[in-house]
Amino acid sequence: TFGGVSIVPTDLTFSGDHRVDQIVLGSHTNLANGCSILPGSCLAPETMIGNLTRVSRETKSKFREVLMGVPARTMPFQMSVTPKNQDQIKIIPFWHSCLSHYVSKCLLLSIYSFGGLVGGSIIHITLVCGLNRCRSNKRHEIVQQIIERISQDYAQFICPFLGNTQWLIRLFRAYGAHIGENTIMPDISSITDYPLMSIGDNVRLNAGTQIQGHSFEQRIFKLAPVSIGNSCVLMSGSIVMAGCELMGNNRLYPLTLIMKNDQLPLNTDWKGLPAQSYTVKARLSRPTIIHDDLVKYQQGYETINKLFLWYERIASIYTSVNELQFMNYGYADMDEYIDEHTGYYSRKLYEQVLANVTLKDQNVLEINCGRGAGAAWCVHTHASHSYIGIDPSQDVINLCQRLYSTTPRLSFVVANATKHLPFENESIDIILCIQATHAFGERIAITQFANEVVRVLRPNGCLLWCDVCYMNESGILVYDLIENDELIIEEKTNITKNVLHALEIQNKSRTDFIQRYIQ
Repeated sequence: TFGGVSIVPTDLTFSGDHRVDQIVLGSHTNLANGCSILPGSCLAPETMIGNLTRVSRETKSKFREVLMGVPARTMPFQMSVTPKNQDQIKIIPFWHSCLSHYVSKCLLLSIYSFGGLVGGSIIHITLVCGLNRCRSNKRHEIVQQIIERISQDYAQFICPFLGNTQWLIRLFRAYGAHIGENTIMPDISSITDYPLMSIGDNVRLNAGTQIQGHSFEQRIFKLAPVSIGNSCVLMSGSIVMAGCELMGNNRLYPLTLIMKNDQLPLNTDWKGLPAQSYTVKARLSRPTIIHDDLVKYQQGYETINKLFLWYERIASIYTSVNELQFMNYGYADMDEYIDEHTGYYSRKLYEQVLANVTLKDQNVLEINCGRGAGAAWCVHTHASHSYIGIDPSQDVINLCQRLYSTTPRLSFVVANATKHLPFENESIDIILCIQATHAFGERIAITQFANEVVRVLRPNGCLLWCDVCYMNESGILVYDLIENDELIIEEKTNITKNVLHALEIQNKSRTDFIQRYIQ
């Protein structure tokens, strides 16, 4: 096994019980970096498990197969025969380990006792850099172990303070790596085999990313240079293997594995295990609404709940927009305390959700748009190419169409997002979903909604989601949305305090409204 391997014989069921099952690993099995072996797994002899691969009881392996991916899939090649003379494990004497540990710790204490915190750190850095630049395979085993332990102490005590700073880049350069300007790396483990690393300008590595210049093939240690071009972005958990070349302006999505000796062309995106090209397709001029008799979807909720009844009743009996424009909870800064009736705090919630994106010239879809004030505000403020609001209530859509029929680029459609979104595949740039999914009901409805979102979003499109994170006390809603591995969380912000503060400010006025029109 290699680094970060998880062998877990227990799992947690939906009912909260722990289930234990055996794990069987055949002889000469190889487990690569970051792979997970789940309960009930059974691997045949001489099976190779690739980086970041997830093996479960459903995984079927055969003799000398190579498995990769999440979930594990059989690759169209096999492991070569392992020579018996290469399968010998050299045992390090116990006293070697004790002596190297003792000497390294004495040396560490001496450095900081002599130089103090600042001087000791400088001496420690200089010592480690010198040892890395003057590596030799001919040193005695004990000396090698002492050097490794000194480096481990350095990585543990000093390197955490250097992460995401240019000091870490300078350290890598001192180790022998060739790194350009304005490059950011999260920690010392981001790259290995420093003299083999060539990294360009403006490169970004996220947490858990690894670039390695070595591989173990049939237990033989092999080295190959790695080249990362300018302006590449490697997202969380991605791995670049030895011999790879990223030509420049490449983007690796989370948990992407670039196989050994792969070459990634300029200006391309990649995702998957192993990585596959992820390209942006040509834009459509405007999303087309599908009216297909073969596609049947229910316009009402199967599970009728009080929230939906309230929405229906508000739409049918209260048609004025002066007092109630928005249906969301709102967002308030912690120093705001003035109650008002113009939707100020609800608009601020839209502003918060849209803070880091632009709607200009985009095709936008809003899920459960309510009375349409938010959609109209977005069109006026952000100048989207088109903006479509959907809602399962015919009364709500009728009201929206009556109030905003003259607003250009804005339209409203009756649709239930938990059943079917009546739009062509890959026709929407941005989907906006503000405090709607909590009323979807069962978890299967959330899953169906996520599948529909993936279907209609264009490549590199985004879902802007804002809602409560728990549903029926059974799980975290945001992770239900990404359960199919097609949606990736790129940014997450907790605004609970601000939403609760907005509700507190508006409590009296909204209570009065409910008493007048709902009860």
